[in-house]
Order: sequence, then structure tokens, then C-alpha cells
Amino acid sequence: MSSDREKKAKRIHATETRIKKQLQIAKAHGFPTDTPHRFAAVSATTCGDPGCHMCGNPRKFFKEDTIQEKSFNQTSNWIEP
Repeated sequence: MSSDREKKAKRIHATETRIKKQLQIAKAHGFPTDTPHRFAAVSATTCGDPGCHMCGNPRKFFKEDTIQEKSFNQTSNWIEP
């Protein structure tokens, strides 16, 4: 069995790996990287503003269903033969 230290080390390593990957993406696209640990929870290509039409809810900006609603509608319309 893995000890608590090993589990914590794996979590820290996974977080650091995610930050490194998101930093590479941000640098490739020319986004600011002044706070790198922000990328532990947020994607590098997301501005983080819910009022932004790219980051916000599609129902609000484009009057269309969300991905989850589209998936539900596809499965609920399916009829067994």
C-alpha cells in the first residue's frame, strides 16, 4: 500500500506537471505568464471572465443549448426498435 507521503508526492507532481504544460501553451500563444500557479486550476487559453462570449455560457450569448443539454436531447430522442 502506498503511504500518505507517496500520495501527497503524486498530487504535487501532477499539479506541477499540469502547470508546466499550461505554461508551454500560454507561451506558445503569447499569453502573459506572470502568475504560473494560476494554471493549476485554469486553462491557459481561458481568460476567466464569465462575461466573455468565448468563456461564458452559450445559452446566454448564442441562444443555443449547452453541450450537456445537446447530449441529453440526443439520448432522450432515441427510441428502441
